[in-house]
Amino acid sequence: MKRRVLVVGSKGRVGACLMEGLRAVADLELAGGVDLGDDLPAALKRLRPDVAVDFTQPAAAFGNAKAILSAGVHAVIGTTGLGEAELGALDMLARERGLGIVVAPNFALGALLMMRFAEEAARHFAWVEVVERHHEKKPDAPSGTARMTAERIARARGGAPAEILGHESAPGARGGRVDEVPVHSLRLPGSMAHQEVWFGAPGETLVIRHDTINREVYLPGVLLAVRRVGARPGLIRGLEPILWPEG
Repeated sequence: MKRRVLVVGSKGRVGACLMEGLRAVADLELAGGVDLGDDLPAALKRLRPDVAVDFTQPAAAFGNAKAILSAGVHAVIGTTGLGEAELGALDMLARERGLGIVVAPNFALGALLMMRFAEEAARHFAWVEVVERHHEKKPDAPSGTARMTAERIARARGGAPAEILGHESAPGARGGRVDEVPVHSLRLPGSMAHQEVWFGAPGETLVIRHDTINREVYLPGVLLAVRRVGARPGLIRGLEPILWPEG
């Protein structure tokens, strides 16, 4: 039996791409789409999806996820900005309902590989900085992907970061800090989603880079999450546990 999928944020750039992509796959059924101003609980009741995919705004993500799980529907959340307390509450609600929820800052498979490679490189390089670039309308900085990359680097390197000498003659010139990893966020028209992780050591530089060319890049990852969500109750953070269940 095909899983019925509801797209929340269906008129957004990513949501519209998902609507089109879901119509083209044989093993899933598009239940419909809702957007800003629509009654999500009513739509969940009327359309009876098995899974709801949310690509909306950070301010709406937590409320939408609660409504989805409360309706007895598995959730795949691509909207960033959820805090630890909110993720914990969603995990508890999903477990109580026997449902699955995937919350991922990035569904591009190349971006996930970039983070995995950076995590490995962090074990060998003491100097590292993250530079991410997005379009001028992206609401959060740093991006969820950049934040997760920095967190994974910090966990992987084990020791203290290399000391950065000098001072900022202009506040913020050295970027922000996520677990002591410098992160620089650029917001420019003509950009979509781009990230570089720069590693340095005496005599060499290693740069790991990923560029998103169009929003179709997210579709394979989202479809994978839709197919796998609910394999066990509770929260799955990112696609990594699905892609690499061995760890």
